[in-house]
Amino acid sequence: MVHIKAQQVKARMRPYVQILKMNGDKFAYDGLGDVEATEVKGRIQPVVFQDIEHLRRKITRRRFAITLPIDSSDIRGALLDPKGLYAKSIVAGLERRFDRLVVEAMFADVWTGRDFETKLTAAQDGVVTVNATGGLTYEKLLEIQENWIDADVGTDMPVKKVLGITGEEHTALMSETKLISGDYSRQYVVDKGEIQNAVGLDIVKFAADARNPIIPVISGTRQCFAATTEGIAVGVSVVNLDIKERNDYYETTQVQAILEMGAVRTEGVQIQKVTTTAT
Repeated sequence: MVHIKAQQVKARMRPYVQILKMNGDKFAYDGLGDVEATEVKGRIQPVVFQDIEHLRRKITRRRFAITLPIDSSDIRGALLDPKGLYAKSIVAGLERRFDRLVVEAMFADVWTGRDFETKLTAAQDGVVTVNATGGLTYEKLLEIQENWIDADVGTDMPVKKVLGITGEEHTALMSETKLISGDYSRQYVVDKGEIQNAVGLDIVKFAADARNPIIPVISGTRQCFAATTEGIAVGVSVVNLDIKERNDYYETTQVQAILEMGAVRTEGVQIQKVTTTAT
């Protein structure tokens, strides 16, 4: 038996993003703006054309790889063939890379315009920050929903919404009476020992103590997030897992996985930064 270290083994953000088949090094995510109706006064009036904004954002293809060598001497020493276990660990690493790419895209600069000539920061794009450094509370969750309501996000066409946190924020939410009390909720949170959904937000938890945390900490402030399923587009072009002999090395087998993908924020109002204090 071989013990595999505790780790995230699947992409937890995959259900909350749009996944596209990407072609070429620079892939465009296209969209449309809004348009308003005008009143026509009088009879037999000439048509007045209106304009609608065409939106384009660049998704840059990036290549990620994990390659591990297996020495036959290790196999004889361990009395097992680790190829399958190596492949499993490699896939887990790529799954984490998917989530990291998604979270990075939430607050990254985006390039817009027909030829991607205009750069927008997250703030310029409409990403708002919910300051929860004093504590992630029930009221802060309501503030997140208020921001989306005021931006007409998910009002007429409901979308899934997700809140990404770590264990510290989860502990804070478990102290909120309105989230755990049977007087307010029928989720039996206390019995389950965890919160899976709060005020319409799916709760996705990431490890704060992971070797390379998905949710970063900058100057003692953790950059948690709230997002909708319309907020991030991920383009994927190549996924390949290969196990082959390496004759240029003694008794060596190579296990390699390659993943080509890119991600972009589709619209700033679909994403919110939720800052908390990392202790």
